[in-house]
Amino acid sequence: MKKLLKIFILLFVFTPLFSSDIIVLTIDGAIDPPIAEYICGGIEQANNSNSRLILILLDTPGGLMSSMKNIVNCIIHSDIPVSVFVYPKGARAASAGVFISMSSNIAAMAPGTHLGAAHPVSIGIGSDTSSTMKEKVTNDAIAWLRSLAQLRKRNPDWAERTVKFSESITASEAESLKIIDLTADNIDDLIAKINHRKIAVGDTTTELDIDNPHLIYVDMNIPQKFLHTILNPNLAYLLLILGLVCIYLELQHPGAILPGVLGVISLFSAFYAFQILPVNYIGVLFIIAGIIMFILEIKIPGFGLLTTGGIVSMLFGSFMLTSGASPEMRIDWWTIVPTVLFIALLFIFVIAKALLIQTKKVATGYDGLIGEIGEVIQDISPDSIGKISAHGEIWNAKSDESIKKGEQVEIVKINGMLVRVKISNID
Repeated sequence: MKKLLKIFILLFVFTPLFSSDIIVLTIDGAIDPPIAEYICGGIEQANNSNSRLILILLDTPGGLMSSMKNIVNCIIHSDIPVSVFVYPKGARAASAGVFISMSSNIAAMAPGTHLGAAHPVSIGIGSDTSSTMKEKVTNDAIAWLRSLAQLRKRNPDWAERTVKFSESITASEAESLKIIDLTADNIDDLIAKINHRKIAVGDTTTELDIDNPHLIYVDMNIPQKFLHTILNPNLAYLLLILGLVCIYLELQHPGAILPGVLGVISLFSAFYAFQILPVNYIGVLFIIAGIIMFILEIKIPGFGLLTTGGIVSMLFGSFMLTSGASPEMRIDWWTIVPTVLFIALLFIFVIAKALLIQTKKVATGYDGLIGEIGEVIQDISPDSIGKISAHGEIWNAKSDESIKKGEQVEIVKINGMLVRVKISNID
């Protein structure tokens, strides 16, 4: 029994020393600078730790070409083999994801996934959208993806078609057309299928030895997660609207502090995202103009014209903001419409409250005393001035009728320190 226990302890202590480390990285969402930093950092970590394999789990609608190029370059120059696995079932490797998959040493897909639609899209101020430039960008993308396919001995003809015609294919079709190396049901199945496979890494061919795999999952750090989150176009849009509303509230109530702080942080976060996302800044100006119209409706009665103009301007600007961008970089209509309606209803509520206050009887100052009820504390007659008590103050009072002490009177007019009253009808 003691001998078995010793053997168990030895196996428990020394098994990790003979394990094959596999660094697992995850791309879930659009390709952007934080994702590129995370993937390249993970690849560098794997190379420094002499891991056996880098496994990238991929599920992306696409993203920025500049960030995708950084990831592809890190994969190509890695001394450790890189496997890109489109996973889990239902995942996709669209647009930029095609380039990342094609650049890997081992490309794999799970059943129920798809790959393709790699046609490049440009949008935003400063982007040349002429037919000549579009053709140049497309041809450049075709040449690059073909070269990646040839480097990894994959189908270059399909690589050209997915860029030129935005073709998409399933996992089984990709395997039969030699676009990927294999399909696998899950990570364990993938590892079993690629173990002892001979692959080219740099100028050498090596056999992948992962008999005792030890998966090391590397997550994004907190700053990377935060920046990746706010680069979601829907969230960036909401941060813009929140920032503008909070700044307005701070200007309306100076010294509140919280709306101002929240507004500044939200606006800075939104503009950080807009510096990276393909955004048309004319849309931002339309949104700001819409909110200004709402504010003017409060200050200057526009009989609803300013409110209507504000709604139209915000909707127009919101849809213009990312119009023409690739689908993964657009703001969804179900984010825009409810947000604009909420802002419109908020300002309509404020406008209604402002109009209601204007119709209310004045409750402060001299004018606020008119209509108030007081008690006579010194007789009043048409020929003499008496005194009344109202609002805790004593006033000289005059009336066209005789009123005895103790009776209730209503103030009808104020002339300096003298009030004119009449007998109150309130019992």
